[in-house]
Amino acid sequence: MQSFVLIRQGLPTVRPMNSGSFDFDTLFHNSDHPSLQALARHGQVRHYRKNTLLLQQGDMGQGIYLVLAGRLREFAISNDSKPREITLAVVGAGQCLGATALDGGPQCASVLTLTPVSCSVISREAALSVIRHNPALAMDMLQLALQRVRLATETTCLALFSDAYSRLSALLQRQQAQREALAAPAIPPMTHAQMAQQIGCSREMVSRILKELVTGGYVVREPDKVYRVCKRLPMRW
Repeated sequence: MQSFVLIRQGLPTVRPMNSGSFDFDTLFHNSDHPSLQALARHGQVRHYRKNTLLLQQGDMGQGIYLVLAGRLREFAISNDSKPREITLAVVGAGQCLGATALDGGPQCASVLTLTPVSCSVISREAALSVIRHNPALAMDMLQLALQRVRLATETTCLALFSDAYSRLSALLQRQQAQREALAAPAIPPMTHAQMAQQIGCSREMVSRILKELVTGGYVVREPDKVYRVCKRLPMRW
């Protein structure tokens, strides 16, 4: 757990700025949830360095974070003698984090910045006030929360009821589908360690499986370090 202490030292580098200095109109113009702009304007824009622990599992929530730029990893960690992590989601601009603060309860997951990040930080009281008077915003936040619940449930089921190969195969195919849908390499490549965190296994296991998939011609590693699926992956490894 020593790493968490080191990560938290990044928090004082936060640089707050007035929300009026951020171009919300451009950010939310093509958003699937334009009503989130009303929520963002009631917060304070803050900037965080890479590898900052933004939220910690078990802490009492004081507000919610609306991501304006950058990527973050939401993960859970076990409480045993050898703590293990599992990535629940990797989120970016337009996503809300720390929404459990709205009911006054503790955070159910930790959040770490993967890149430099900008967020609009809205206090619990301000967020509840805006939501009460904006039904469209309430529906958008409910939709985002349900999407996250589905993703977390899928991740948990894969971790509990499938082997490491099945989880890695699902991750590779899901990422490829997302890249093809965006028609651009918008999803950055993941290291073997990041893949291991995502699917809940060791880095060595990920490296071993990928090596054999590349050798078998099922997967190729592109020059930009992205793994691309070339043909249908085997059902079993």
